[in-house]
Parts: sequence; structure tokens; C-alpha cells
Amino acid sequence: MKQLLGAAIVLLGLALTTLLVLRIWGIVPVSLPTLLRSGTTLAVLAGAVVVLLIVWGFFFVNPAKGYDQREGNRAHPQE
Repeated sequence: MKQLLGAAIVLLGLALTTLLVLRIWGIVPVSLPTLLRSGTTLAVLAGAVVVLLIVWGFFFVNPAKGYDQREGNRAHPQE
């Protein structure tokens, strides 16, 4: 997962660097408002994913799953 995240960050940095170099040369493949809208869209989607993960963990994960509650007062892993 770390490698996937690192690769995504590297690719994003490379893309932004490429756009900066093109702008230095006067080539504008993507305008600034389009980049800002795209960034805002990605931020909203990332926020939605975080909220959905929190809701999923809160409502749909059973914390007692995988533990034997018949042994003692503390939960013990099943063997």
C-alpha cells in the first residue's frame, strides 16, 4: 500500500512538473481554473472516501469476531 501511494505521489509530482515546464515555454494544455476544479473534485472525493471508511468501520465491523469469549474475563484469540 505504501508503494502504491508513493507511486501515485511521484506520478502526480511528475505531471505537475511537466505542466510547469510547459507553462514556462508558453504552452498551456490545461488552464488554471480547470486545474483548480480538478483538485477540488479530487479533494471532495477523498473526503467522501474517508467518511465512508469511518462509517463502514463504525457500523459494519464486528469487533468481537475472531475472539473466544468463553475463556476467562478477557478476550482470547481463537486458535
